[in-house]
Amino acid sequence: MDLRGVIDRARPCWRLVLRQACSDRRCDDGIRLDTGAECANCGNVVHIRRAHRARIAAEVEAQLPGLTETERRQVLEERLRAQAALEAEDLAWRREQAAAEQARRDAARVADLERADAERAAAAVAEAARQALPCTDCGQSQAGGLCETCDCRRRTEALVVEAGLVAAAWSAALDDPGDVADVVDHVRAELDAGIGVAWREFLELVEPGEMESDPARTALAQALTALQVAEQAAPEYRRCALEMLARTPEAEAEAERAYATEQRRRWFRANPNGADALAAAAKAADAARERTAQFLLNERLEQLREQSAARAATAGAVIA
Repeated sequence: MDLRGVIDRARPCWRLVLRQACSDRRCDDGIRLDTGAECANCGNVVHIRRAHRARIAAEVEAQLPGLTETERRQVLEERLRAQAALEAEDLAWRREQAAAEQARRDAARVADLERADAERAAAAVAEAARQALPCTDCGQSQAGGLCETCDCRRRTEALVVEAGLVAAAWSAALDDPGDVADVVDHVRAELDAGIGVAWREFLELVEPGEMESDPARTALAQALTALQVAEQAAPEYRRCALEMLARTPEAEAEAERAYATEQRRRWFRANPNGADALAAAAKAADAARERTAQFLLNERLEQLREQSAARAATAGAVIA
């Protein structure tokens, strides 16, 4: 028994690589170092080479039919060497291209990293400069352009205005600025009352005199309380508006059309009084009603915003 062969088959990782003719780094002269089996890649290479040899032999036979066996073998070997030289040249060229492409990718990666570092540094400088800006509303230093208290006040004001417009979208005559203003003022009064109640409840939870010792903290607490009330009330105003707009003639007409469309479907006509058919038709009608209400609300809000912007522009021109 060949002891060396047994050892090689049992522990292929012990073998030293004798010739690296295969592109697979795990291959040693046609044998896989990790499994000890024949290298499939080498098998493919052998198959391709045999095919090339057969093709070139056929070409020689067709082009030079009068050659002797020795001459034919000599011509075949010359052409095979020429073919091998071309393949080696092509392989070298492709390796050069791959190396150049890898170098290009490496350079691009380095450039991307350098650019990212530069952008982060620039962003850090810009953020530091922004943080050094005073508050545009109250003048507090190192406020990043807007302190937390004033930011809460702005957001609260925007929510209050939006809630007023949402309420006016269904309850006011949109072409009557006075009627719209009355609704907006009524909503503001409601929210102001709610904010007052929430603030009094907040003061009941803190120690007496605690807020008076820090005016800035008190102002922030008031702003946060107002913002919380406005954030909780805004969805309710929108829900109410959608509920009311869903009762408009436009919404009812869309619901009736959707219901009639379901009634014309084949499966509905097969069982028009079935519970499933009636439920599906009612669901389609409700969905159409809701879509129409949402469309009406968006359309009316857009109209109110345009009117508000036009009045603000007119007032600004008069003041100027």
